[in-house]
Amino acid sequence: MTDQNQIEKPFLLNDSALFDLIILIFFLLMTVIAFDYNPRARSIPLGLGIVGSIMMFLQFLADAMPPLRSKLRFVVQSGILSGEKPDGQKDTQKQEAALEPPHPAKTEKVSQYWWQVLRMILWLTGFIVALSLVNYLIAVGAFIVLITKIEAQEAWKKALLLAGCVDACFFVLFDIILNAQL
Repeated sequence: MTDQNQIEKPFLLNDSALFDLIILIFFLLMTVIAFDYNPRARSIPLGLGIVGSIMMFLQFLADAMPPLRSKLRFVVQSGILSGEKPDGQKDTQKQEAALEPPHPAKTEKVSQYWWQVLRMILWLTGFIVALSLVNYLIAVGAFIVLITKIEAQEAWKKALLLAGCVDACFFVLFDIILNAQL
């Protein structure tokens, strides 16, 4: 008689695979959007988008299809903090903890975690929309001010100073040094 815990499903859409899919979509969007950029300014976002898409696709396959993990060992977590030993065996304590019913406080933490992920997705979506509507210096500055003030809960002075410094660095790098017309 086989133990049900040892039988692996061919496809498993768990929280880590779902997160991989979300990141993969952002990398694919970055790749597609990069084609609309000036030819001199598209090389970095296009390269990052392509490489990131490939890497996230492999990570998604490893997380969503457990039978593929043995073939994609270079993307599977193994180390001190992952709960797996280098040979791929999970700690027995972690396995036993996974079999216990979820504690209400743990369920609340999970929902809070997904709320944070959703907020970050909304922030990035707003940033992408702002980039398409206004000058990139305005979009980057506003994004940094709002993220720093609302998410990090820093003072307005610190948020504005940080945004000003980042905008100044971007202006020097893209407009003066690279002469990119974004």
